[in-house]
Amino acid sequence: MPVGLPKVRFVSLDDNEEIECNGLYQRRILILGSEINSENANIISGALIYFSLADFSREFKLLINSPGGSVIDGIAISDTMDTLLTPVETMAVGVAASMACFILNRGTSRIAFPHARVMMHQPCSSLSEVEMEDTVVEMQAIERIRDYIIDGYRITTLKSRKEIMDTLEKDVFMSAIEAKEYRLVDHIVGENGFEFP
Repeated sequence: MPVGLPKVRFVSLDDNEEIECNGLYQRRILILGSEINSENANIISGALIYFSLADFSREFKLLINSPGGSVIDGIAISDTMDTLLTPVETMAVGVAASMACFILNRGTSRIAFPHARVMMHQPCSSLSEVEMEDTVVEMQAIERIRDYIIDGYRITTLKSRKEIMDTLEKDVFMSAIEAKEYRLVDHIVGENGFEFP
């Protein structure tokens, strides 16, 4: 039996052409279920934009089970979410580590499943692959990205810059309860009657 996302046929409103589409997309459910890279960042950003243009009043649910990945591609997803008028509810359903944690944190409503694990991690780069004269430029770029990420966490967690920096450097995995206490998530599924729709 093949494993994957369900595909459903529907008729396009623009040209009455029947096309096959991810059935979850039609319900505004997107899944980030692997390491963040340019391919899945483009798919998620594209789906957010496309379906938002069709109807910006319907909320998206972005389910996250990812170890993180490319910082630039993660920022692309985050920027897309921030730019849309459509709310994007983020949900940690497994692991939301590193850049995936940052995306989780950027949701309009942030939710964790009871056994989800969340880990903040500082952005890094492989400077050994960079020519010496480019090292300073690369370090400045990393510093700007780091500041952007710290500011993003500060807005939602209400923690100081120093607290955020200390957490980023420790690479501590948090339970759903600890993530809520840290203000990375707002709700835990099953807690106080909060249910996953």
